[in-house]
Amino acid sequence: MRNVQKITIGIVIVTLVILVWYHFHGNTKTYTITPDQFRYMNIDDSSKGGLSRSAINIKDGKAYLTCEVVNNSDYPWPYCELEISLSDSIFKGIDFSEYNQINLDIDYTTSHPNKRLRVYVRNSHPAYTRANERTSLKFNGIEYSPGFGDGATAIALETFQVLTWWISDNNISIEHASADFSNVPIIEIATASGVTEGKFEIVVNNIEFQGVWIDESTMLKGLLYTWLLLVMSFILYEQSKLHRRLRQSHLRAARLFALNQNLTEKNIQFSELANRDSLTGALNRHAVQDWLKDMAQQVRWGHQDFSTLFIDIDHFKSVNDKYGHQVGDDILREFVLVISSNIRSNDCLVRWGGEEFIVFFPETNSQQAMNRAETIRNIIATHQWCHNKSVTCSIGVAQMGQERITEMIARADDALYKAKGSGRNKVVFSPPPLQ
Repeated sequence: MRNVQKITIGIVIVTLVILVWYHFHGNTKTYTITPDQFRYMNIDDSSKGGLSRSAINIKDGKAYLTCEVVNNSDYPWPYCELEISLSDSIFKGIDFSEYNQINLDIDYTTSHPNKRLRVYVRNSHPAYTRANERTSLKFNGIEYSPGFGDGATAIALETFQVLTWWISDNNISIEHASADFSNVPIIEIATASGVTEGKFEIVVNNIEFQGVWIDESTMLKGLLYTWLLLVMSFILYEQSKLHRRLRQSHLRAARLFALNQNLTEKNIQFSELANRDSLTGALNRHAVQDWLKDMAQQVRWGHQDFSTLFIDIDHFKSVNDKYGHQVGDDILREFVLVISSNIRSNDCLVRWGGEEFIVFFPETNSQQAMNRAETIRNIIATHQWCHNKSVTCSIGVAQMGQERITEMIARADDALYKAKGSGRNKVVFSPPPLQ
C-alpha cells in the first residue's frame, strides 16, 4: 500500500508540474519577424507604370514606410506596400502551419478616409508556384484597421482567406483553394484596396506568429492515460488483497470489483470536468448554480413547478466507524448510482456535502415530488449494499413558491431535520410559504 501511495504522490506532483509548465510556457510558442533577420523592402505601383512613390527606413528594429499614392489612368490600381522576404527563394519559406494567430503591432497614419491595411501571408507550393512568377504564390489575405498607438492586434490565421481572383487566374484546384501557411517565403503589408490617392505612413513595430508547443487535448490525454494506469494498478492491488484476506467473501469482492470498475470509467469521463464531485461523480453545487437561477425564473414567471429532495444517509457515521472509510466511500458511490438510476434524465442529483444529497425535480409539483421521494426511500431501504447490511435514508421535500432557491433548500433541509427527528427512514414535506 505504501508503494501505491508513493507512486500516487509522485504522479500528482508530476501532473501539477506539467500543468504549471503548460500554463506558463507549454501553451505558447512564438516566432518574431524582425528587420535584423529578414529583408524589408518598399514596393509601389511605379514598377507597373503608376505614379505612386514610397520609401523605407529601418531604425531601432522598426520599419518605417512612407508613401504617396497618386491616381493614374494608365494604372487603375495604385498602391504602396512593405514586403518582408523570409527566404531567398520563392520555393522555400517558413512553416507556420502549427501557429494559430499572428500578432501585428503596426501604427498607421493616412490622409485617406480608408484607414485599413491589407496583410498577405504568401504561401508556396509545387502545385501552383512557378519560377519567376511571384503572383503564383498563394494570397492568404486579410484587411483590417490597425490604428495608431493601439499596440498589437491578434488575428487568428483561420480568418485569412485566399483571394478569389488568384484562385481563378491560376486555375487552382479545390484541394489547394483554402488558406495554407506551411511554406511562407513572403509577407506583404499594403494600402487598402480602392485607395486612389493620399499620403501614408506605415510603422511596423513588431510581427509575431503565436502557437502552442503541445495541443491541450494531447497533453490531457497523456495525463488521463497515466492516471488510468495508476487506477488500474490500484484496482489490481486491492483485488489481490481481497483474495488473500476475504476468500470466503467472493460475492462481495466481485460486486466491489464491478462497482470500482464502473466508477473508474465514470471518473475518467469526469476527470476534466470541474463540476463533478471527485468521489461519487455526482454534480457539485457549482455545476447547478446557473441552472437553478433559470429554474427559479421559470417558477416566478409561472411557467413550471419545481421541487427538491434533501436526502441524508441515516447513521452514516456509524458505518464509517464500524466498517472503515473505504467501505463508507464505496457506499457513497453506490448511493449515487442507485439514485441516478431511478431519476429522470432532466433531474439533477447534487452532492451537497458529506452524506447529504439534493435531487432537483423540474416540472414537478409537491405531490409528485412526495411520490418520487417515497419511491427513492423504499429503493434505498431494500437495496442490497456492498457491505451486505441495510442502509436507509431520510428525505425532506419542498416545492418552490415565490421565494429564492436558498429559501426552498432551507425548507427542504428543515423537513429533513424533522424526518430524522421522527425516527429516520421517513419522508417529510415542507409546505411553501404563504403569499
